[in-house]
Amino acid sequence: MMKTKAEKIMEYIQGLPEGTKISVRQVSSYLRVSEGTSYRAIKQAEKEGLVKTIERVGTIRIIKKEDHIVGDLTFEQVNRVIQGVVLTGDQYLDREISRFIIGAMRTEEIEKYLEDSAFLIVGNREDAQLRAINSGAGILITGGFGASQEILKKAEAHEVPVISTEYDTFSIASIIHRELYSLSLINEVTTANDLMIKQNDYSVDLNADHSRFVSNDKISFLLDGDQFLGTLKSQDVAYINKDNYKNHLHQDIHVPSHTTIQSLRQMMTWHQLNIIPIVGDSLQFLGVVHRRDVFKDAVPHTLQTGMSTEEIIDREITIKENELHIKVMPFMTDEFGTLTQTGFMRLVERMIMMVAREHDIANYHIDSLHMTNLKLVQINQNIQMKGEILDIGDQYIRMEIKTMTDGVLYSKVGLMVQYFK
Repeated sequence: MMKTKAEKIMEYIQGLPEGTKISVRQVSSYLRVSEGTSYRAIKQAEKEGLVKTIERVGTIRIIKKEDHIVGDLTFEQVNRVIQGVVLTGDQYLDREISRFIIGAMRTEEIEKYLEDSAFLIVGNREDAQLRAINSGAGILITGGFGASQEILKKAEAHEVPVISTEYDTFSIASIIHRELYSLSLINEVTTANDLMIKQNDYSVDLNADHSRFVSNDKISFLLDGDQFLGTLKSQDVAYINKDNYKNHLHQDIHVPSHTTIQSLRQMMTWHQLNIIPIVGDSLQFLGVVHRRDVFKDAVPHTLQTGMSTEEIIDREITIKENELHIKVMPFMTDEFGTLTQTGFMRLVERMIMMVAREHDIANYHIDSLHMTNLKLVQINQNIQMKGEILDIGDQYIRMEIKTMTDGVLYSKVGLMVQYFK
């Protein structure tokens, strides 16, 4: 079947190495198509994430990278968090779990849900254990029980793991739910790896001729092959050599690929950077992240954390005349009946969010905090919190949050909050 001109252009772009510059004229000349056809195909490639257009640089080929955890938990991951004992099947722990099954029903009902690589959480019910193994499912035996020799032999024959844990079934379910939620958060968080592009316009090789090098930014990155040596002012590039380059290194500015977008915003704001280099564990140069990508589509903080205790706190909060009101619930206190630091900080974060929104500030983080406790807040106590901005600058807000009950001051928190425009 004959390929269209657009398909040929897309195929050509996909075959280009990462970091290659492309242009409408170049594509038209190489493939002998009209510039209009090339332009439309390049725009489509940009929508599909194959190329990226950068101001003052042009359009370059990019490759989307994935270093997040993808997929379900493995038997090994579950065993690590529950600190179980592997009774058999160590060599099968790296397999992904297709589904979790709580063995709290009749055996014949459990069988409906069994499948290859499932994980049955069950007590000392040997009939359920056998049926799980025959279906290719692994077994997690709760309550500290062991397994019979028949079960272990069957599991070995079917190449599935059998793990024992001291925890009860409810605790195990809670732990696994928490781990699955943690994985989902990891996959959702934007990192430098997601925004990074392979681009050499800002880098200088110490061993190459850089006498005519012109950078597109006020800073450049010095490399030794693919090794990152440091950051220097672009105006100093002409004067460096192998003997004196260390004297010209400006600041130790670089980040690993797992750096979160909020950390990138903080660093680029603090140092007034337009670009930032991304390096690997052995300081190999991986690429760059541009400021406009870091601050693009900045969205407000969300309260949907997925943690049930925080959701309950948020649900119980009421706002009256710019004050936060809540009755201290039992789970917010320690064994002595006083408000925990975790519970208190959730209220502080909620108060900061409320004050920030009043000033149309969507993105921020707590830079420093000083807290003075005058009295202890107790269980079932009705408290009010009020936040006030003492001073606001180009990058920082100085705030004060007071906690009171019936006009009596219980605590005072002074904060420096960095915000991003």
